[in-house]
Amino acid sequence: MLFNRAGTWLIHIALATIVVGACVTHFWGEQGEVHVRADKAESLHTSHSTLTIFLWAFQVVYDGNAPVDFISELRLLDRNQETLTVDEGIVRMNKPLKYHGFRFCQADYDSDEQGVVLRYNYDPWGIGITYTGYALLLAGMIAFFFQRRSYFRALIKKQQVWLMTGLGIVIAALAIIMTKVVTPKPPLQPVLQTPLLGIHVSVIMLAYTLFAAVMINGILGICIPKQRARLMHLSQVLLYPAEFCLTAGIFIGAVWANMSWGRYWGWDPKETWALITMLVYAVLLHWPFIRIKNETAKARREMAYHIFSVVAFLFVLFTYFGVSYLLGGLHSYA
Repeated sequence: MLFNRAGTWLIHIALATIVVGACVTHFWGEQGEVHVRADKAESLHTSHSTLTIFLWAFQVVYDGNAPVDFISELRLLDRNQETLTVDEGIVRMNKPLKYHGFRFCQADYDSDEQGVVLRYNYDPWGIGITYTGYALLLAGMIAFFFQRRSYFRALIKKQQVWLMTGLGIVIAALAIIMTKVVTPKPPLQPVLQTPLLGIHVSVIMLAYTLFAAVMINGILGICIPKQRARLMHLSQVLLYPAEFCLTAGIFIGAVWANMSWGRYWGWDPKETWALITMLVYAVLLHWPFIRIKNETAKARREMAYHIFSVVAFLFVLFTYFGVSYLLGGLHSYA
């Protein structure tokens, strides 16, 4: 029985692991910023160590007139007098410097290009636990589609194979088109100079496209009473990959954020509302498992499901459009 639901168990274990990792980071991790000038060494005092930081050189790499990368060459000296050579002490955008449990990321630089602001964190355990949770989550989501006697497989059998295949092709094509439209065009900001950009945007847009299909099913379910049960089943088939894609997009963004900004989660408005949207659709995902006593209650549950699926899409719209135009944040470039 446990093997037959290995994917489901892995997903829930992974989510618990991520929460544990976040708690370790919050209570025992340490982070902040330090400003270093080329003509002056800067001391960084933390509860774990005292570091002296020297800015050996700084360079802005341009593509035409647009900056595409920031490179800081550092020399670090800790309280044990252990030195780090210049070749090993390079911080670039999306490529943090790791040193004895510390991670240094490029945050800003002075207008005269003789000084930099570095964001640092010390969290060797929290990040490791959280990343383990991400790996388990990915494994669980993949295993879910192969586990035996699952509700998802039962739903697939109820739908026409040709219909599902055609619908999947249409949705994938729409997602690719939307990805091409919303992906920023060159020259890109330095933080966007990473292969994770295409992966992150593609996965998120696929999730949003699937959510849109679920919303359309919801409208049809409200308007066509006789097809409510079938449309709810079809929505559930679409909802599983949609929720998984959104979840994967969130943790891919978290890994990217840790490389760029020195933390995998910072409660930025876009991050927060993506998480809220994921939780809203998690409720919809578990909706069919609500126990019912009779056919009247079943009909009401189906109607409520379709209404909820339409309302839930408002969270997608606000996450994508509302946050960008009303709340701003670190994702305002998107």
